[in-house]
Amino acid sequence: MYIRVFNLKDMEKADYERILKRSEVETDSIMSDVARVIEDVKTHGDQALVDYTRQFEQIDINVDQIRVSPEEIKAAYEKVDEETIAAIRTLAGNVKRFHAAQMPNKMWSMEVSPGLVAGQIHIPLAKVGCYVPGGRGWFPSAVMMSVLPAKVAGVPEVIVCTPSAPDGSVPPGTLIACDVCGADAVFRVGGSQAVAAMAHGTQTVPKVDKIVGPGSKWVLAAFKLLYGQVEIGTHAGPGEGLIIADESADPEFAAADICIQAEHGLDSAGVLVTHVKELAYEVQAKIGRHIERLNDYRKNFVVESLKKYGAIIITDSLEESISFANEYAVEHLEIMTREPLHDLQKIKNAGGIYLGHYTPLSTGCFGSGPNHVLPTGRRAMVSGGLKTADFYKAVTFEYFSKEGLANLRDAMVKLADYEGFPAHGNAILERFARD
Repeated sequence: MYIRVFNLKDMEKADYERILKRSEVETDSIMSDVARVIEDVKTHGDQALVDYTRQFEQIDINVDQIRVSPEEIKAAYEKVDEETIAAIRTLAGNVKRFHAAQMPNKMWSMEVSPGLVAGQIHIPLAKVGCYVPGGRGWFPSAVMMSVLPAKVAGVPEVIVCTPSAPDGSVPPGTLIACDVCGADAVFRVGGSQAVAAMAHGTQTVPKVDKIVGPGSKWVLAAFKLLYGQVEIGTHAGPGEGLIIADESADPEFAAADICIQAEHGLDSAGVLVTHVKELAYEVQAKIGRHIERLNDYRKNFVVESLKKYGAIIITDSLEESISFANEYAVEHLEIMTREPLHDLQKIKNAGGIYLGHYTPLSTGCFGSGPNHVLPTGRRAMVSGGLKTADFYKAVTFEYFSKEGLANLRDAMVKLADYEGFPAHGNAILERFARD
């Protein structure tokens, strides 16, 4: 069997913790190696990027090739069929419209008390770096999900780092997406070394204020180590998918959907949780058909991921299934139940939610509108997916008239005195010293 079935109440502690923690244990094991890469890039800049591209990807590039030229981007359109180009433009339009709807008014204000007006202004970040994965596949969709929200938010400079294809070129679909979405520069560098380059800057790659995007465990490890030295967006590591299903679920649909995130790599996860025992074993029996439809490259990822981090878990009730899903705090959550909108109200922790029997999580991967850069490793306990608000600063302002300050003078001076800050109180009183 490609995937094991567990009864939740009888699960061994080791199995439960392995399923719950998933690939975080793999990320922890490579921290020291990634730390060395980061320090090397910080010290040696472009030359380190060239050396690590050769070491990790077996691709020879020189310093002059780190930045993708405008000519290469233009030539990409000749290498991709018109239908694919049209698909990129159509789906990018969806993503742009959805994220534009997230934008608040640029500025708002209110009269908090007589003579005091306070408000907030939204100021875009100056420079953002977007990591677009490669190696296991090529992802125009990941370009849309990171570049477009930044551009919608008004970021003036958005750069992209992405690994090369085996021949040293950047996949043309990725370059077309960068062009369509308005990326200001593209660099052919991947992995933890790309994150380090954007965090510290090199002779070619500019230092940015914030880095966003999904990636491998190496990228996620770099995010963890560099957080605090550069702002990091949603921590999106190896893919995760969990399905909550009841008796209304189609076992064929569920079997197909378990494979979606598992085909991303050897460290991804696919889980089904249900209180319907018959459904659990039907899905287990049907997964093989969907795995056998894959090419050998993807099949290997699915088989290994499901062996390590996959599971079909039987609970005693739908409520217990939902409780487990909240504990698991998955990146992508499918609710394949009779009343998905009702059950949605009980979800507390998930990166992105896909409702009903005709919304496989793959719809969100390719540009339905909502962002697919989502928190992994149970970070959905405290955060959601990438959004336009991640690319601007909400800065408050306030304006007092003299009458407004007089209105609050006594209360503020009293609190300054209580907290032991006489200079604070004196600055307020000074405004009335000549009265």
